[in-house]
Amino acid sequence: MEKMRGKRIRPRDSGELVEDGRSENEHKTRKKENDVVSKRRIGRGRGEVSKRSIEIDISDAEKDIKSDGSRKCLGSTCHHCKIFTSESDLIFCSKCNKKCYCFDCIKRSYSERTHEEVRAACPFCMMTCICRACLRLPLVIKPPSEKDVDVKLKQLQYLLVKVLPVLKDIYTEQNRELEIESTIRGHPVTEANIKRCKLDPSERIYCDLCRTSIANFHKSCPNKNCSVDICLSCCKELSEGFHQERDGKKNAEGKGYECRIPAGQGKDSDAYVPLHFSTWKLNSDSSIPCPPKECGGCGTSTLELRRLWKRDWVEKLITNAEKCTLNFRPTDVDIVHECSSCSTNSDSIRRQAAFRKNAHDNFLYSPNAVDLAEDDIAHFQFHWMKAEPVIVRNVLEKTSGLSWEPMVMWRACREMDPKRKGTEEETTKVKALDCLDWCEVEINLHQFFEGYLEGRMHKNGWPEMLKLKDWPPSDLFEKRLPRHNAEFIAALPFFDYTDPKSGILNLATRFPEGSLKPDLGPKTYIAYGFHEELNRGDSVTKLHCDISDAVNVLTHTAKVEIPPVKYQNIKVHQKKYAEAMLQKQQYSGQVKEASELENKSMKEVDESKKDLKDKAANEEQSNNSSRPSGSGEAEKVIISKEDNPTQPAVSTSVESIQEQKLDAPKETDGNTNERSKAVHGGAVWDIFRREDVPKLIQFLKRHEHEFRHFNNEPLESVIHPIHDQTMFLSDSQKKQLKEEFDIEPWTFEQHLGEAVFIPAGCPHQVRNRQSCIKVALDFVAPESVEECLRLTQEFRRLPKDHSSGEDKLELKKIALYAASSAIREVKGLMQSSRRSDT
Repeated sequence: MEKMRGKRIRPRDSGELVEDGRSENEHKTRKKENDVVSKRRIGRGRGEVSKRSIEIDISDAEKDIKSDGSRKCLGSTCHHCKIFTSESDLIFCSKCNKKCYCFDCIKRSYSERTHEEVRAACPFCMMTCICRACLRLPLVIKPPSEKDVDVKLKQLQYLLVKVLPVLKDIYTEQNRELEIESTIRGHPVTEANIKRCKLDPSERIYCDLCRTSIANFHKSCPNKNCSVDICLSCCKELSEGFHQERDGKKNAEGKGYECRIPAGQGKDSDAYVPLHFSTWKLNSDSSIPCPPKECGGCGTSTLELRRLWKRDWVEKLITNAEKCTLNFRPTDVDIVHECSSCSTNSDSIRRQAAFRKNAHDNFLYSPNAVDLAEDDIAHFQFHWMKAEPVIVRNVLEKTSGLSWEPMVMWRACREMDPKRKGTEEETTKVKALDCLDWCEVEINLHQFFEGYLEGRMHKNGWPEMLKLKDWPPSDLFEKRLPRHNAEFIAALPFFDYTDPKSGILNLATRFPEGSLKPDLGPKTYIAYGFHEELNRGDSVTKLHCDISDAVNVLTHTAKVEIPPVKYQNIKVHQKKYAEAMLQKQQYSGQVKEASELENKSMKEVDESKKDLKDKAANEEQSNNSSRPSGSGEAEKVIISKEDNPTQPAVSTSVESIQEQKLDAPKETDGNTNERSKAVHGGAVWDIFRREDVPKLIQFLKRHEHEFRHFNNEPLESVIHPIHDQTMFLSDSQKKQLKEEFDIEPWTFEQHLGEAVFIPAGCPHQVRNRQSCIKVALDFVAPESVEECLRLTQEFRRLPKDHSSGEDKLELKKIALYAASSAIREVKGLMQSSRRSDT
């Protein structure tokens, strides 16, 4: 982070020194603005006061001090608004004896505190001051207390045990490539024979075919004018004829490969689609040539094996990790039965989120952050090993209480770039997503936040649900909102996993200093909300699956009051839309069933014709006579019989649709208990189990035509029903999923101040019932590292231009760095322990 350039200035009300990052010219401008505002403020209701008289009062205020040290001046400057105000309208802090706040600022910005509380300890002393200067000052986060050596050693050994399988996978993959290289060269090849490609710590190298991050071994083009690099997974698939096996196509020689480009709109495509057949094929010695120019290569050279790290580094990591964990035995976890600790304290630390039959995971671990002790991490680990979500309540109670009001965040981020031309209105425009058509809209940030608090409507009276897109950018969150960043980190429970800089069990914290790290947050999710399910235009995060673990904290909610007239108008629109959708379903059902019946009828008619002809031929052969009229009569009967059932079949389809309509949520007016209850939570989460993903995908593919996305139109194509992030399961669809496949998600409400932990590999979706500000952070837990690797392989099969295709996590690199760092620490702790014993 760029260091703030300090300049000391003297405020006008006392000899107190203040440090901030503004230049001298900016301070002069600010002083002029304050003088104008001060004149306006003091003149209101008290008669006009000239600028000159204010300056005289300020001068007198600095000099006129009583002998006992108390103030004898007529006024002073409010710390929050920096406006000179009469002393009778100020509250002075008795704790620091320096700061004072005016009544207007206390009422407007600190209304949750009484005057007596401000007098006892002002917002500055409580670290909750939200004036512009304080919001920009970084807050030092108190580091956690030093761990006991034995506890730290066991945690590091636990990390190594979980990472070892990934290290062995990397080593096996590299050995396989060395064997292939030995075959190509005709003699044994070791890592010492592989040329090392050194990278700057700030550089990354990605596969040009699948965009996966390259951790060590890879194939590279030796041509200086070509920069093609291919990961070992793609090399393996190319050597095994992966691409032509998928499409069932080969070139004339039988060894050709197809150049691949990102899948377009192919309905059944799950990875790449063929651009054309090319001459890209294996060399006679089974080496891989550089792809042709139309596929991004030079087409002239042969790809050579390269490595990024010192020779035998991965093998040494495995050896050292096994030595460090030789005497370590991880705690046995019974993942089949229910958690005994949750059963004992069922009323206080668990929450029912599912109703599966004969299941032991219907309840989720949900402790209170205030009651968490250091040894509760073992309880968390029990559920995290089982890939169960965890909900921690009241996490904001552990913080200073800094306001997460949207206008406070807006003020903290509002910085004008002096080099950029245009008004402030133009420079504070942001991009938001309209949940009605999932298209981007440009809106002034202040106007967006006004809609967050007061609501916005489309011209036809339908609620406008907007989601702020990447504000502030996740890589600038700490820089633009330093106080809020510190507040968020302080709120996170189980800091061994969630601390983004020093979490001992967060593998993502172990990148070497100066290296390029993946962007894991924090990042904000700010969206409008509506208490009921609208069935179109809902404020939702659509079904998706994260490649890493995540924790999501609900830091602010706002209940938007909708007048009864507007609410009834919404219900009228909702009813009309439901009727229109029902007619479409009825029509599509009739057409579909009619088509199926027609095909069935024609098939049976053909079979009947064949049977009758065979029968007639047999009778002719036996009786030497023919009966041509019988065949025609029989055909007539069969056709008539197949035509009649068409109408009943359609009526059955209509009956099933009517049943779905009856099962839909009933309408409620603005005064019912149901509506009040719905507003109680900020957001509704649906999180699916990892083991249910295959059935979930099967259901989504079966019903993909029922989902809508861009412009509220049915989906034209589906590449991957989860990773596309274009589907959201409504309540009725979740019920249908349960009926068809007997699976259901964990469903629960997230309340203000609750942190939701989502395991990697668990598909989830969210619907906002109120306007919400959520802050999320990704992390990589030792328990999830193998699942993260599996997801990395799954994501690399997506099209090259897919939004989820890029390997942003770099899991293999994380595992290598984490193992290396943990081994060093374990060795150091063991040596210290031996020295202390002697």
